[in-house]
Amino acid sequence: MLTRELPVYPYGAPAISGILKSTPADFQVSEELGFEPGGEGEHCFLLVEKTGLSTPELITRVAQDFSLHPRLVSHSGLKDKHARTSQWLSLHLPGKSLPARKSAGDGYRILRQARHHRKLRPGTHKCNVFQLCLREVEELPDQTIVQINLLTSRGFANYFGAQRFGRRQDNVKQALLKLQNRRLQRSRKSILVSSLRSYLFNQILTRRIGLGHWEKPLAGDVFMLSGSRSVFTDEINDDLLARYQQLDISSTASLYGEGRNQMADQAQAIEEQVFAQHEDITACLDRQGAKLQMRALRAVVGDFSYDYDAEKRNLRLNLTLPAGSYVTTMLEHFINLKDVS
Repeated sequence: MLTRELPVYPYGAPAISGILKSTPADFQVSEELGFEPGGEGEHCFLLVEKTGLSTPELITRVAQDFSLHPRLVSHSGLKDKHARTSQWLSLHLPGKSLPARKSAGDGYRILRQARHHRKLRPGTHKCNVFQLCLREVEELPDQTIVQINLLTSRGFANYFGAQRFGRRQDNVKQALLKLQNRRLQRSRKSILVSSLRSYLFNQILTRRIGLGHWEKPLAGDVFMLSGSRSVFTDEINDDLLARYQQLDISSTASLYGEGRNQMADQAQAIEEQVFAQHEDITACLDRQGAKLQMRALRAVVGDFSYDYDAEKRNLRLNLTLPAGSYVTTMLEHFINLKDVS
């Protein structure tokens, strides 16, 4: 199937529904770098707050306001358009003083700026901090409370969210049709390649949940440290099982591509079954020269709290997620979402 399939969630189907992004203020997210810019170097880091702009649109406007080519403006994460967000950008300014600027532009304002010796790259930041308001939510039943407790204590299935597959959810189909076009813009090509790899990852995760191999390690797994992209292999023993239960480590699955894969045994067999069923996708990725990466099968929610207003039927949530995880994916473990943006 070439369109995105609905994920299988490990804690059962949601019992409630709610509306997401009624207003930008209902969806607030701020990017946390996890380090302080060094104070000197040829890159200028900007912490920018935006509303009603996608990250590519923000980059275009900042580049214009600073009289720079957009290629000289880098980002770490992509942030929602229909939201109030803050994120870091870096401007490459070798041997140059900071250009004159306004503290605010059309749809954005600059909160901080500092020099650093390296530019931002995708995934550089550590985490995202969310403040959310879900509207028209009925009283929370016991099932929902149980699901919330499970995902906060055991983690959640780290699916790529619907955003990864395009507005019409047809990026996989479009990728197979268009990636042979040499005139395709590099940014568009990157999006389509990412959609293919995300689709395969989601298929592997769905299969592992269905087989009961999600909340426990499997023979041949490659493990990832929480809060890190460091991976390793090890024998399954009492110490590893304890670290797994404490959410210190998680199993991973491949983001398909060229490279040495340390996976073996049962874990490898599951992936090979998925790849064999989607040879058109793997062949396309081979032609594009995609490079192997690993992604954790589960993600950990931090600093989670919620408050339900029965009179207004609003559910407010505060939480932190690691970079690369989708808050909509986390929410869909206990609530059916209607995004009205």
